[in-house]
Amino acid sequence: MIAFYIKIRTLWLLLVFCFIGTIGWSQDLNLKVIGNAQEGFMVDIYKGSQLMLRNTEEFQLKVTNLDFSETTEIKDWKGSEWTGDANLIILSKETYLSDFDLNVSMTVTYEVINANVVKKTIDLFQSGMPTLYYTLKENFKPAHQPIKYVTFEHDDFPGGFAHELFPSAGFVTSNNLLVGILMDAGYKNHYTRSTRRRFNGHGGGFVGMRKLPDPELVSVATMDERAYGNHYIQQKFGECYDLDQGTKIDLKITSDLQNVEGVEMEQQSESLTLHGKPGSRSGFEVIVPFEDQKTYTISFLSKGNAPIALKLFRIKNGQKTVELEHGIKYIDQFPIKENEWILFKGSVLVPYIENDSVSLFLGTQSEKEATIQVKDLQIVEHEPLKRPYNKMEMGEKATKTSYVFVEPWVDHHDFVISSQSRLAEGKGFKGSLIEKLLYANLNMLTWITSIADVTPLNVPNMNYAPDMYNRDAFFSIVSTYNEDLNLKIWGQWAKTQNSKGAVATIITPYMGTIEAKDNEATIHFLIWALLNKRRFDVTLPKDKIDKAVSYVLNEFDPDRDGICESHFTLSQIDINIYEPKTDKLAVNQGMFAIALKTIRELGYELSDEYIQKAVAGYLNFYDVERKHLIFDRDFPDIITMTDLEPEFFSLWLFNEPMLTDDMVIHHLEQMPILNKVPNSPHPEFGTTAPVCIRLDNSDKGYSYMTADYQPFREFGEANYKDGARDGFYYNGGSWLRPEYCAYVVGHRHGWKKAKALMENRAWAEINLNPNWPYSKEFIPTKWKTTDSWWPTTRGLSWNVFILMANEVAGLRTSDMDPDYKK
Repeated sequence: MIAFYIKIRTLWLLLVFCFIGTIGWSQDLNLKVIGNAQEGFMVDIYKGSQLMLRNTEEFQLKVTNLDFSETTEIKDWKGSEWTGDANLIILSKETYLSDFDLNVSMTVTYEVINANVVKKTIDLFQSGMPTLYYTLKENFKPAHQPIKYVTFEHDDFPGGFAHELFPSAGFVTSNNLLVGILMDAGYKNHYTRSTRRRFNGHGGGFVGMRKLPDPELVSVATMDERAYGNHYIQQKFGECYDLDQGTKIDLKITSDLQNVEGVEMEQQSESLTLHGKPGSRSGFEVIVPFEDQKTYTISFLSKGNAPIALKLFRIKNGQKTVELEHGIKYIDQFPIKENEWILFKGSVLVPYIENDSVSLFLGTQSEKEATIQVKDLQIVEHEPLKRPYNKMEMGEKATKTSYVFVEPWVDHHDFVISSQSRLAEGKGFKGSLIEKLLYANLNMLTWITSIADVTPLNVPNMNYAPDMYNRDAFFSIVSTYNEDLNLKIWGQWAKTQNSKGAVATIITPYMGTIEAKDNEATIHFLIWALLNKRRFDVTLPKDKIDKAVSYVLNEFDPDRDGICESHFTLSQIDINIYEPKTDKLAVNQGMFAIALKTIRELGYELSDEYIQKAVAGYLNFYDVERKHLIFDRDFPDIITMTDLEPEFFSLWLFNEPMLTDDMVIHHLEQMPILNKVPNSPHPEFGTTAPVCIRLDNSDKGYSYMTADYQPFREFGEANYKDGARDGFYYNGGSWLRPEYCAYVVGHRHGWKKAKALMENRAWAEINLNPNWPYSKEFIPTKWKTTDSWWPTTRGLSWNVFILMANEVAGLRTSDMDPDYKK
């Protein structure tokens, strides 16, 4: 079990924020060249004297021209020359592609990073053809037959492609060693893990893409292959499924339709009529002939007086479990017409789902009496055409980077942790375990925008993919010192700026968006510009910054009285739209003060008096009797962690406080610290605090929000009845980033509990749910079993911002980031 489980008290820096040393690694993992000049050279990987990996080739390459009229393949590339030693080996070969009359320089570099990690880099370079498409495939072959294979989500993976939260796989040797295979970020290796697009214009939700990139990014030898002695873990970069080409198989639905909520079903010769009763949903369910690791399209025609809902759920042992993620999802309001047949068509990639059955719900969730007709329900199985899509541009090096790690096998839990921590180490990152996990997660959620656009794109997690959200991308990317990544993604947001100067809230590949509004997006854009100028000494487009400054000043404070007014919150708790604008939110006033400080720091003239008016407005939200900042003046009993976010920004960006010590400490002392467990680093305290909760005069001193007392209007009325969401999401859920930053604010203001609670909260993210030892959107503060935790929350990117929080707390330095430059 990892060190966090040990119930001992040690110094803060030693227990949570120490990083693993790498002294003496040369005696552990080592490299050896095999082969000869005639047959070619390859590299074996050893642990001490034990051979771990022996490949039959370094990679395979498929190359086509842009119209796919010419194709050539290299099935077993090996080096013709090599240089190096046991810690660094470079293989190279100049390869002539006769079909294209083209020379391509190819090199493979192996480097021992530390006692447990080897980095493998493949470089391709050609200077004789404007552009080539290519697919590159690497097989990592065990030197001896493994006892099993593991992936990020499965302890004993039977083989085939693995499309999961985190692209890692490994095998366990007969003497109980784990060999794990990892890859670099998608924006570097040019892949995307998106399988779907928005269904804008059709009621929202997602459908699968017709041109599906990188479905076989990670694959493992199947059981049949293993039976013939063929063992491998494969990484495949740059392959696209074209669902509109290839072969199709029409499948029959043989199961009976089961009515839901007493719907009356009337079968006609060519259609089915559903008479739905008022309720949460009304329609039918049926088992569909889906199988693991295949791709399907669902289509039907419908008409009626209520929008259509379509849901796909896994069925295990006769019980409905979770929704399918990789294609059709959130189809709740597909619009139809009463007198015209409307076509629905959407594809879905089925990953490995443990041979579960899949149930389809089709009906309505309109909560009113409805009649809809459905006909021509079809399910098609695809054998799609597979084509290369990665580009090898003339005069530009194309690189693929992978990592191999070796360590003693403990269990699947530790494999999941090591997949993250070893990736961070392989990339040269230094830090504590929680920092490594969050840094690795950021990298695995930052990939290319589409098969036609290799601009970096950062998604919040797999549930929110394929979309990039402004606040999530901001907190994620500014947490690194990677100049190229920061400038390119900031530049993408600059392109979304509208005529008023507002920056968009979302960028969604394959579809459009018109969502640019008076939330914090444009303020984040300016803060990011300031950071880019400070860190990288770059000149940014002045016209974009001018327009953003003008928008912030005129939109939030047109009369220049220093008081912020907005239709939206300037924080993550973004449920409400305020009509007319509100000036009653503490976080809005604080973030407006930060915006003014940022604008002046960018070189624009603002008076001290004006900025101090805004700061004073923020301080005025502190209630002396209640001893906390008032989240919303209409709901004075509500307290949040996010109301301390402006104070964090002030300390982080300007190294100066706005609030007094007493204000901060009293506010934090009011927050209930929940999920108290005996094996946490500080068992006398809880491990998580709610991001938002109501304070009251009960013995506990707090209560979760109810339908009749909550600031979220219709949302709260619908979702907070009878304690339905107590402890979840914004009704008491614990969100790592704002909570941890609030504790850092407390630390800077002299709050004695701060470090202990920082340590406990970091521990909770890894350990409170032992099945999910990775970043999460939020942790519930009221639950009986972890089975009730929302699977959609797994793997959130923006928690990596605690790297910046630890810098503010003095627990981390910038040079621990591998991309930091003085």
